[in-house]
Amino acid sequence: MKKTTLGLGAIALAAALSLTACGTDEGKLAKEYCDLLKDATSAADSGDTAKAAEASKALTDWLEKNKDVKGDEDEFTDAVKDECGDIANLP
Repeated sequence: MKKTTLGLGAIALAAALSLTACGTDEGKLAKEYCDLLKDATSAADSGDTAKAAEASKALTDWLEKNKDVKGDEDEFTDAVKDECGDIANLP
């Protein structure tokens, strides 16, 4: 379950990195993403499948909510690295 949960987090991050123009708070988005990723990691580590499914849904919902957000990709990536680079699968 852990790989699936973290995989969804990577999908959400990849989609969020499609940010293309200025006009948003990348740090706030990165914090939201990292909070969800930390929850997903914790749920996966617990072995509780219901908790992991809920955390995965939260990541998917976040992605849907932010799919059209415009912002600076590099700033977002740097903010994610600062906030949760240890668990975010960044290139």
